Amino acid sequence: MPSADGGFITLPDAGTGVACRPNLDGVIARGEVVFAPGVEVRYRTNPSGTAAPVNPRGEDVGNGRRRWDFSSVAGDRVTLSLQRTEGQWYASAFPEAQYAAALDPRVSSLGVYRAGDTSVDLLGVVGPRMEVGTRVRYETPVPILRFPLQVGATWTAETRTSPDATVENLPVASRDRYVVTVDARGEVRTPAITFTDALRLRVEVTQTFPSGTGARRIQYLWVAECYGEVARITSQDGEVNPDFTLAAEYRRLDL
Repeated sequence: MPSADGGFITLPDAGTGVACRPNLDGVIARGEVVFAPGVEVRYRTNPSGTAAPVNPRGEDVGNGRRRWDFSSVAGDRVTLSLQRTEGQWYASAFPEAQYAAALDPRVSSLGVYRAGDTSVDLLGVVGPRMEVGTRVRYETPVPILRFPLQVGATWTAETRTSPDATVENLPVASRDRYVVTVDARGEVRTPAITFTDALRLRVEVTQTFPSGTGARRIQYLWVAECYGEVARITSQDGEVNPDFTLAAEYRRLDL
């Protein structure tokens, strides 16, 4: 089953005629996050199959704010891009989609997304080519981002995979539950730049299958005005401690 972690990419520069000016007010409106298929974003991440030491809690600097130092240059440089969905092999299954992007830069599966006026929704997961045999469509889109973003905002989404869902040509089924909370604000240091005002989103995902024990993971996303996602930490499967110290994925903005 592909990871249901809600991976997405947002972009600081969508080209000529598109501008974004941050006001650092602790509220990220829809107009302060730019999405544009075709633009690339560079990250630093730990190699596939490794567990990276992390500190998602960061440092308390007072006045309700925190500081996270993600400036380490350990790991691999990866490039992610937003891909156009028009003309792709899976396009007919997602007529409302606007772009697709790798859920994890170390794997080939793509999340399929719709960026609307009030939310960014995950519509499903597909393989890069038809012959891979992966096409998972969610019966109800999952709002990964819901605007405006500000500390204290929270929402829950539940969905099921469509009856025709397949992964590598095998039929699959799951019931997925997302609980998203904007739970902290502060400074984020990355290898590329220091963001003086960013929001942290905690995403708790629980997947239930027809048989087996299911899956659970905790993910943190750091989002800054205009730049969108600037860092991400994803727990190992089965994690229940919100202050976990080993991550399956440790991603941060790089040059």
